[in-house]
Amino acid sequence: MFEESTRLDGKIWVIRVVEDVLRAGPVAAVDSFHAFGGSSLQAMRVCVRVEKETGVKVAPEFLLDSDSIGAFADTVVALVAAG
Repeated sequence: MFEESTRLDGKIWVIRVVEDVLRAGPVAAVDSFHAFGGSSLQAMRVCVRVEKETGVKVAPEFLLDSDSIGAFADTVVALVAAG
C-alpha cells in the first residue's frame, strides 16, 4: 500500500486512523496514545482497521508500547512496506 514515495502519506493516514478511533483531534505524531485516554480496546480497533485497509496484521502492543503515535505509524508503514 505504501511505496517509498508515499511513506509520509502512510504515516499521516495511520495517525488519522488513530484520531478517528479515539474520536479526538487533532492528534499529532508526537502525541501519546495514552494521553488521549487510549485503551487496549481502542488499540485493537486501530489495528483491525489497519489490517482491513492494508492486509497487514499489526499487534495492538505496538501501539500500546509506542512512545508516540508517530512511532507507531512508522512501525505500521515499515510493516506494510515489508509486505
